[in-house]
Amino acid sequence: MNKLAKTNGIKLFACAVALASLAACGGGGGGGGGGFLPITGGGNGAGTGTEVSGTAARGAMLVGATVSMTCANGATVAGSTNGLGVFTTNKVALTYPCVGKATLGNLSYRGVLFSGSVANFTPLTDMLVEAMLAASAAGGASMTMDEFLAKIKKDGTFADSVVAMAGKFRTAVLDALKALLLANGRTEDEVNAILAAVRGQNFDAVIFGLGSDLDKCLDNVGSLIENADGSVKAAILAAVKALGDLLPLPSSGATGSTGASTGASGN
Repeated sequence: MNKLAKTNGIKLFACAVALASLAACGGGGGGGGGGFLPITGGGNGAGTGTEVSGTAARGAMLVGATVSMTCANGATVAGSTNGLGVFTTNKVALTYPCVGKATLGNLSYRGVLFSGSVANFTPLTDMLVEAMLAASAAGGASMTMDEFLAKIKKDGTFADSVVAMAGKFRTAVLDALKALLLANGRTEDEVNAILAAVRGQNFDAVIFGLGSDLDKCLDNVGSLIENADGSVKAAILAAVKALGDLLPLPSSGATGSTGASTGASGN
């Protein structure tokens, strides 16, 4: 069964039901102002591999979180967040995409590195991975993280196709957030102001700090998408999954290869 066989009406209904169940939740605070921190450290040199950096946060920064990602060529990057919620990993030669988690106690957020050397771990990136895993499986199924890693390691065409679809996964997250905010009584102008940070930047791939636009966006949507312990609410994940189900399957090719996009070039 391929993605073209899916019934859009069923998927949109599932998304609407999930969003309706969230409409009773309270809203967040105001937005605007601030900016993104420049990327410091990290980067990579030709032939020397890639050092991944990023931020782990739920609005409040996650201090002392452990970060680990596995890439399409099997390379693993790992690190831990400092007092600002920022981490820098070991430097390795890697192939995109890379996927993993930032974990602090019982709380963990999934994240993905599609290109470059910056990967964040927030409720928004957890939703991003949910959309990606849904799009990667036929029908209404989703891949598990282990299944996804196994696929990108053996199928370079699939890995490259996932990277090429990154913008579609981000759009699924934005569409789910917009519908949720509107369902909670925000006006179109208010929604646009709240989501300006995630529309103007790749929210998964820019280092940010307290008071930045992305931090304020997380504050604004936090009570709508997070449980009390910081975990992402099942209803918003279901809404994002439904949108991911509507996306085309990433292309697949011969097994036994890895993706062509590598981190050695510094792109």
